[in-house]
Amino acid sequence: MFVLTNAWRAIARHRAYSILTVLVALVVSFGAIVSLAILHENDDAHGADYQAQQPTAVIRPTAELQSSLKGDDAEGTTSHYLTINDYSSLATAAQNANISFEYTLIETLPVRQSDSITAIAGTEDKSADETGGELLLRSFYDEEAVKSNDLGTFKIVTGKDLEYSDTSFTGALISKTLADKNNLKVGSKFSVGDPTDASKTYEYTVQGIYEYTDGASQQTAKLAKENRDNVIYTAYATTYTYELDKQESAKGTWSAPQLDVVFQLSSPSDYEQFVTLAKKAGLPDGYEISSPSLKAYEQSIAPLGRVASTVRVAMWVLLAVGGLALLALTMGRTWLVRGEEIGMGLITGVSKPRLGWQFMLETFMLTIVPAAIGLLAGGLSAGAIGSKLAEGHATPVTSGVVWNTIWGALGAIAVLAIVAMLRPATFRVHNLFKPTAFTTQEEA
Repeated sequence: MFVLTNAWRAIARHRAYSILTVLVALVVSFGAIVSLAILHENDDAHGADYQAQQPTAVIRPTAELQSSLKGDDAEGTTSHYLTINDYSSLATAAQNANISFEYTLIETLPVRQSDSITAIAGTEDKSADETGGELLLRSFYDEEAVKSNDLGTFKIVTGKDLEYSDTSFTGALISKTLADKNNLKVGSKFSVGDPTDASKTYEYTVQGIYEYTDGASQQTAKLAKENRDNVIYTAYATTYTYELDKQESAKGTWSAPQLDVVFQLSSPSDYEQFVTLAKKAGLPDGYEISSPSLKAYEQSIAPLGRVASTVRVAMWVLLAVGGLALLALTMGRTWLVRGEEIGMGLITGVSKPRLGWQFMLETFMLTIVPAAIGLLAGGLSAGAIGSKLAEGHATPVTSGVVWNTIWGALGAIAVLAIVAMLRPATFRVHNLFKPTAFTTQEEA
């Protein structure tokens, strides 16, 4: 109790040192755990989490080929479309190389507007006989295919999602803009015309109304079918039922659908192997292979990577400056201004070990509680702070981060306590008998 009382009084006497030590311990512990949480999440995002991805692989036109495809030139455009046979050769090569994969598909073709649904006009529209129609019909094989929609991500704001396995299903999703223009609601029926035979029509029921969520602005489209708000989304089962999935037989006309087979690989390494294999097998002219899912993932963690690069440097600067500051404050509080106190203690019979324990106790009182508060506050705040800096990417504090910071803090505190304890231990007793014993080190 005597030692505790003396320690508390000493802390109060040296108020400036005490306050600064508390503040520095708070800042360093808070910053350390927040920084480590961000760095740990960045390591996971670029390491284990990246390797856990099951990337998609798509084979789509290069920018050069895409720019040459004309919405009013059926023969010149559809002649470049890939068929199921083109994809089958790549799938066979992958199977022969023991690359496991699953696949889904997307089919797209223009359809004509009708009295029940008219498209949002383009700036340079041409007749449906030249373009195949003013609307675009895109069918998905399943929910996985929706994730690879190159027209953008969307959400259903009214109604329900598509039913992918029911061949009698005739539901469709239309954009809110298109629905408002035609006064269509969930449950409304509408018809579209065949791209090459105007006498043929296909009836759909509005299953849901969607809006795009990717934030991309809609550019003015020359042709109505190039406006993504004019896209009608439906299930491939419906397209199959309506016999709109013609391929080789319809090539050269707008009835030939643009087929997009999406491969899903087990890992990024399998994807890299698939890319190498596809290039060796010979990609069709004007086509390139890419992974929309990996690209989206890499884009999602890019802000986290930028923040981590800054935080990594800032953390080491904080630890170095903070550590040196705590060491300087500890030495200032114990080595520079306590000579008279140590001398008086020894004269009155207080032993060096007891004085050393008092100095250590002072250090514990000034660092353990502030460090604990800093770690707790930082642990509770790290998720929000990291998410804000990394544009929404979660940066949770894991148990590993918590224990690393706790053990690091305890180690640093132990070092500071030893530094404080060494002052009484190294005090030279013969200085007590010198005239300057109590005047050479005035208390600050």
